[in-house]
Amino acid sequence: MTVRIDEAKVFKIIEEKRPKVILVNAPGGLLRQTKDLMERVKEKYGVTSIMSGDSCFGICDTADDEVEKLQADLALHLGHNAAVTEVGDYTYLVDAVDDVEFSEVVDVAARVLAPYKRLGLATFSQHLHQLGPVKEKLESRGFQVRVGKKNGLMLEGQIFGCDFSTSYPIRDDVDAFALLGESEFHAVGLALATGKPTFMLDPYMNEVTDMREAAEERRKRAILAVYKARDARVFGVVTGLKEGQKMLGRSSWIAKRLEMNGRKVVQLAMRDVTPERLAPHREIEAFIQTACPRISVDGFTFDRPVLSIPQADALVALIEGREPGEFLERSKWIELTVGLIKR
Repeated sequence: MTVRIDEAKVFKIIEEKRPKVILVNAPGGLLRQTKDLMERVKEKYGVTSIMSGDSCFGICDTADDEVEKLQADLALHLGHNAAVTEVGDYTYLVDAVDDVEFSEVVDVAARVLAPYKRLGLATFSQHLHQLGPVKEKLESRGFQVRVGKKNGLMLEGQIFGCDFSTSYPIRDDVDAFALLGESEFHAVGLALATGKPTFMLDPYMNEVTDMREAAEERRKRAILAVYKARDARVFGVVTGLKEGQKMLGRSSWIAKRLEMNGRKVVQLAMRDVTPERLAPHREIEAFIQTACPRISVDGFTFDRPVLSIPQADALVALIEGREPGEFLERSKWIELTVGLIKR
């Protein structure tokens, strides 16, 4: 079982663009393979590679801004693919595929998922090539299987940690979702966004995990944080500085809406929203960050409420005397429901 970077695509990009220096960005799980690739690129083309030492959590977390600073010619973002092949001004997306087989875990899933006749399939970048084979296997066991359609950003059946726009439209047509791959991060998000029973199919341990308990824990924490923030008078609104997380328009809307309702707002900007970076701002009673919603939904270590964009929607609703509803059930956690909130 090996995760393989699409070296052919890397070589094609280098041969077409003829760079002298490239910046390489990859998630932590691909560091060894990335270093091996950098050596081969230098041997084959004489190109200098610089590896970004910062975190890399998705295609919103590219190193595009650093290309000019480092006098590089382009950036390779490894391990996160999408329907687009380029992002920003310099960055090329390069796929990484996990060759693990799903045959055995599908056998387990067929028994566990027997009460659910209509299944939705979803996965993340490394396992997209398995959607077709798994769909066929489940259908041969008598299940009706749906895979969400491709859109402008996402490939068929693909989800990100904050974007479920392929799966959300089919949620009323399925009884449950099956997430291919060992990733509680993606499975919990899918369960929360669709409101459907979601099962994680782990091909490494050949286990099928019901995600409802984990998802319900996150949901309750998210709701509790909103109600705690309702009593705050001073808010910090944080805009992310990473390339794909600069949601300045959303931050401005939230800040204005809070001020309209008598709250004081301090606007902040930072690359990484962590307890340590928020700690010095003791006068701030609650934060709203528009960088990455998973910081708030999965963040258990903050000493004050730190809300995501959907939670900010819910907070504004409460402040203005409306019911927030199931605010995490939406296709994308990075969009405000501005059109649904009367000014």
